[in-house]
Amino acid sequence: MNEFEIIEHFFKSAYPASKGNLTLGIGDDAAIINVAEETELVISTDTLVSGVHFFEDTLPEDIAYKALSVNLSDIAAMGALPRWITLSLTLPDRDINWLKKFSKSFNQLAIEKSLVLIGGDLTKGPLSITVQIHGVCPKGKSLRRSGAAVGDFIYVTGELGAAAYALKYLQDRTLYSSATDKEIQRLNRPDARIETGIVLRDNATSCIDISDGLLSDLGHILKASNVGAEIKLSKIPYSESLTNLDKDIAIEIALTGGDDYELCFTLPKGLPEDVLKKLELICPVHCIGFINDQQLNLRLIDEEGELYETKSEAYRHFD
Repeated sequence: MNEFEIIEHFFKSAYPASKGNLTLGIGDDAAIINVAEETELVISTDTLVSGVHFFEDTLPEDIAYKALSVNLSDIAAMGALPRWITLSLTLPDRDINWLKKFSKSFNQLAIEKSLVLIGGDLTKGPLSITVQIHGVCPKGKSLRRSGAAVGDFIYVTGELGAAAYALKYLQDRTLYSSATDKEIQRLNRPDARIETGIVLRDNATSCIDISDGLLSDLGHILKASNVGAEIKLSKIPYSESLTNLDKDIAIEIALTGGDDYELCFTLPKGLPEDVLKKLELICPVHCIGFINDQQLNLRLIDEEGELYETKSEAYRHFD
């Protein structure tokens, strides 16, 4: 198969041409989409590179799922509804079996999330996957990092540290005990909190997805909102395997490990109880601290009420 035959066979045929409010889909120089007048278009892009974001022997089904899900997580953090995607694949060779497994997983998740593939690119080179996602949100309703106010409570969804622990286990199985199936799943197939984000857009003052670790990503909220925060370490929802580790190691993994793809958000005081109940029906949510007026200062308080200093920093490209 050549480039165009691969696109046609593995991707274009999975998406009905009439779906997705499109004027023009895959097959031309660009796609044309229709967006309602009172709607904002929310766009995000992520690239996954072999050896950096996943192991070289990672299953193509898992690579596809994660490549799409990390983009869905960005859309969730904005309170938007995902609608359209583009996919750019760089492949070292024309491995039809790999493409079959990758495309099946990718297309299944896309269709499950009511997404339509509208274009992309296919080139030869070191394995990397770039997905651009487009979501929609009522005008003026999109969540930002910049709205946190003094007195707001800080929440996170799910559990922290699952993916980071699973990664450490896979890298060194002599140093770390076996990761749970759930933790391996969180590393390879994270679940984007789309439904939670949609509920939050009418209630949260700020939101971000946790991709680089809670400390780093909450720090982005503090910088954008020009506020400070205090976190109680006893309130952090640690993943199961972390509860069996030395306390300091568990804290470092949960706060700086990254790859959680949970949401961190702030809610104002006096929020109606039914909002929290609605959120908890979708997934677990945990209040871990509050916003204060100590600009850009993030204080961690341990179980004895003392200030805790972390020893690790979040992963950064090019550092």
